[in-house]
Amino acid sequence: MDEDNISRALIIGVTTFIGIITVSAIIIFFNASLNTVRNAGSGMDYSTISRNDIESTLLMSGTGNYIKGSSVINLLSYYEQDTNVTMSVQNIKYIDQSGQVQIYENITIESDDPNVRESAYNSACRYIMDNQDFTIDVQDIDTQLGTRNITIKGV
Repeated sequence: MDEDNISRALIIGVTTFIGIITVSAIIIFFNASLNTVRNAGSGMDYSTISRNDIESTLLMSGTGNYIKGSSVINLLSYYEQDTNVTMSVQNIKYIDQSGQVQIYENITIESDDPNVRESAYNSACRYIMDNQDFTIDVQDIDTQLGTRNITIKGV
């Protein structure tokens, strides 16, 4: 009978311990989830993230390092409507309908007309492949106005 009491005491103790651990885990999970929801609800500043990505791409100017086609598309998209920025994309490799690799020599986005800029942007996006390597050269003409020439060359 003495062993029976010890067994019951152990079962009650272990059950209580497991219950406390379970409740603690639920409270910890709830608090972590609540913090996640608060952070997501406040939102990220997308324009800041995008600007940081563009700046890191522009810093590749003159380094001899390559940027990928996806970064080129992001850069073109960012400056598409900025008439102070002239962009030239050269030697774009693309695959034509017969499966052959072709080269589109030059697409320049430099007009003051938003429709012309958009048309050139759409042409560039149609031909640029995400995985093609490019080099970038950025020339700041007037830093106060933000006037610059961006030359992107396919490798």
